[in-house]
Amino acid sequence: MFYSEKIASVILDIKDIPNDVKQRAKELMLDSIGTALAASKQKSVLRAFDAFKDMSCDSSKKAKLWIKDEELESSMAAMLNAFASHALDYDDTHTEAILHASAILTPLCLTWGFSVCNDGNKILKAFILGWEVGARLGIASKGTFHKRGFHTTSLCGTYAATVASAILLDLNKEELINALGIAASFACGINEFLSNGSNSKLLHIANALRNGIFIAKLAKTKLSGPLTVFEGRDNFFRVFGIEEDCDKESLVKDLCKDYAVMQVSIKPYPCCHFAHGLIDCALELRNEGFKDEDIKSIKCFVDEVPISFICDPLDKKYNPNTAYEAKFSMPFLFALAFKDGFISLQSLENLDRKDIKEFAKKISYEKRKSSGFPKYFPGHLEAILKDGKIIKKDVFVNKGNFDNPLSFDELKEKFLSNAKISISEAKALELIKQIENLENLKTFFV
Repeated sequence: MFYSEKIASVILDIKDIPNDVKQRAKELMLDSIGTALAASKQKSVLRAFDAFKDMSCDSSKKAKLWIKDEELESSMAAMLNAFASHALDYDDTHTEAILHASAILTPLCLTWGFSVCNDGNKILKAFILGWEVGARLGIASKGTFHKRGFHTTSLCGTYAATVASAILLDLNKEELINALGIAASFACGINEFLSNGSNSKLLHIANALRNGIFIAKLAKTKLSGPLTVFEGRDNFFRVFGIEEDCDKESLVKDLCKDYAVMQVSIKPYPCCHFAHGLIDCALELRNEGFKDEDIKSIKCFVDEVPISFICDPLDKKYNPNTAYEAKFSMPFLFALAFKDGFISLQSLENLDRKDIKEFAKKISYEKRKSSGFPKYFPGHLEAILKDGKIIKKDVFVNKGNFDNPLSFDELKEKFLSNAKISISEAKALELIKQIENLENLKTFFV
């Protein structure tokens, strides 16, 4: 039996999902809605709104946007909500898979999903099972999609969206197998956005959502896809990854037993997740009483994949030109955390602070393999003090990881802080109630 057959068989055989898995899925959805609402005034989101509105078909069934009081055709509305969910890079990550699937699946399920079914329980199931397949693709790749220059979320997110759409459209086994085969032909998205901090990364999220819906609809009409999409001569892992380094058995190992949503990390800081362990290190140094004037230099030890995102080229990382570039600058983020004791959305509004730029230039990096990566995004460093003393810091499990999680109160505080940028506190609290009661909803509104 081929992997696509095994996946389809397990996914369609699921009847009951444990309550703790459902609860975690709701937390992830709530966090994604909050990150979208926080981005409601971002130029990139408003520009995307203009484009999506222009492409929206007036005669089609419409759905409510989260970021403004308007409606668009339901799939376009879901795409814009997805775009906004990732716009601040504040959404969650399955660290081992290196996948931002909630930003795709939350709007797909809540915005488009309720336009095609009025069953909150099915909506929740689609979210969980979409995560289940998308994450396992990322895990199986062993980080090699990123090494080849592809954005894992754009590739695996297409599969997550395909499976969720298949559940919502009631695809049978043959149709789901075909959908899994077709999806590889729609997977795309490269990491060149890092060269200038451009917005194309956000389109990876919206595009994965749109493609997932389209793929499921194609498969529903009996369009066929390759059965050997994960094993054949030109299979998914060979084309997008480094096949000999991949672990394809991860695709089906404990599928729908060890649920992927239980291993998703929620971000405490609004920036690239790869930097979070080092931010934790910076906060530890500060909390132990060290000052800027005490430190001569800091060397951070970073795994290969994160280097291309947050460290290289270092000269450019010292001087980010936009807030989005700053989110991918390890030295700038480290300096912010050390100098201020926190990183918030407002921290990235002033990129010309002399104190931050001067401290950032004390920071360098060295490539070193970490035993915890990518299950965790750890932080390791050596700080040389001006008196010659060496201080070492090791954060093995970054804050917000499922093994070092935010409490529900911390998650709620993050959500309310984000949501109130766009809506009233009363409306935000009503959203929490809707998500808590999702299984019983027939529609969803923001």
